Amino acid sequence: MHSGFAELRNECGMNLHRPIGAIELSAEARANIARIQEIWTECRERFGRAGPFLFGAFGGADAMFAPVVHRFRTYAIAVTPVVLRYMDAMMALPAFQQWTSAGLAETLVIDKFETV
Repeated sequence: MHSGFAELRNECGMNLHRPIGAIELSAEARANIARIQEIWTECRERFGRAGPFLFGAFGGADAMFAPVVHRFRTYAIAVTPVVLRYMDAMMALPAFQQWTSAGLAETLVIDKFETV
């Protein structure tokens, strides 16, 4: 994730302070979103009996996709019910909530992401 899905990362910056709301996205960013939903859905279909995360129990793949969960929420990305359940499980994690709280406490402002 850290080096992929460039269009999504460029168009939907990681900004926890941004009010939730949709923006106009390029076809490339929409293709990134579709591919991510495919990946998450396939993982949940194959491993969903073992737990609510991508491979059942929380793991490295979930940690790598945590910023995407925030992006999907922040930019009001329409998702499937399977993806929404995964996002809900991620956002319910105490570690995810702690990470979010720490991010909200950050005072650094990156101007290019404040206007998106």
